[in-house]
Amino acid sequence: MTAIFSNSSLFANKFNNKRSEYQVEVVTFDGESVTVYVTASSASEAAEIAASSVDNADYTMVYKC
Repeated sequence: MTAIFSNSSLFANKFNNKRSEYQVEVVTFDGESVTVYVTASSASEAAEIAASSVDNADYTMVYKC
């Protein structure tokens, strides 16, 4: 699986335990796009949670809500 992250100063860093809501677009190997909303401590954690909840996930795009 390939992950694509957007660099932004709004994303929580690993020293900040504050959890935020993220909108994650998960694209499957079939080309289907699924939008998932997750609560996580960081963008990378949000991408992992979203990718694990969608079958056949190819890559993710993370947006902070």
